[in-house]
Amino acid sequence: MAQMTLAEFILRTRDELIAGVAEQILTTNPIWNVLPWASYQGSGVTVNLEETEGDSQQIDIGDAITAKATSAVDPSLFRSTTTIGDAEINEMQIAESGSDINDVVAMEIASKAKSVGRKLQEGFSVGTGVAPAMNSFHSLTPAGQYVAAAGTDVFADLDLLIDLVKSKDGFVDFIMCHGRDMRKIRAAYRDLGGVPMVEVEAGDRTIQMASFEGIPIFQNDWLSITEIADGAALTGGAFSSIYAGNFDDGTRKTGVAMIYPQQSQMGIGVEDIGPMEAADASIYRVKSYSNFALFNGVGVARLTDNAA
Repeated sequence: MAQMTLAEFILRTRDELIAGVAEQILTTNPIWNVLPWASYQGSGVTVNLEETEGDSQQIDIGDAITAKATSAVDPSLFRSTTTIGDAEINEMQIAESGSDINDVVAMEIASKAKSVGRKLQEGFSVGTGVAPAMNSFHSLTPAGQYVAAAGTDVFADLDLLIDLVKSKDGFVDFIMCHGRDMRKIRAAYRDLGGVPMVEVEAGDRTIQMASFEGIPIFQNDWLSITEIADGAALTGGAFSSIYAGNFDDGTRKTGVAMIYPQQSQMGIGVEDIGPMEAADASIYRVKSYSNFALFNGVGVARLTDNAA
């Protein structure tokens, strides 16, 4: 008796479908999970950056007081930008998926939300800061907070970098670099016998991270590795930058944070727009009103000219 062929067997059976989607479009960037968010009222948030302090002097008995100069501040304004995308889904497909293992609406909204989130991560890493593009470490680090790599001693370079971060009296919350630079740091540590690690709370989990002087080093593969000399442009060369800085502590005076209008949802929101007028489909809008802000000029620093 002849056995049933594989083709005939497939016609009579059903393959198991795993619910959801196994994500493969991924970019390493754990600092996104610990970056603080700060709300603001009105059309933006302005922080007065100290520019000149009022003077003082030491005098002898009878000397005239001449230290009468006033302080000066430099206002820095940050506004949100819109990161948005529409999920347009056919109504028949919605009906058919209602009894299936996968909810097509949920899957498409999740994919669109992931896209918005990735656009935000790319933005705070390499955005130009020219509206509607987001601000970024690249666009916001002040010129006086740059230092160029001095040679082959990566630890000496990191010392120079963290010395520039002053907003928390010398305490530094993070170092951030591309995976290419992370590999260089790990290799230098291994030559000394091992890589020092620290634990960091990232979202809903605790992760082990390489560290320098107890400061966690976050790998961010959105950063450019095609910078020109001194980090003046993100393309056209073969260099990269390593950043160090502080997260803002809620005072909006110490470091970096994502900002969003107080009347909107923090992070990413979903809006059910409803049926399309000219098609049998529904629209679900996924969006974020947000931007990246630096609330203290000495709350971040940049080490440039790291070659492959």
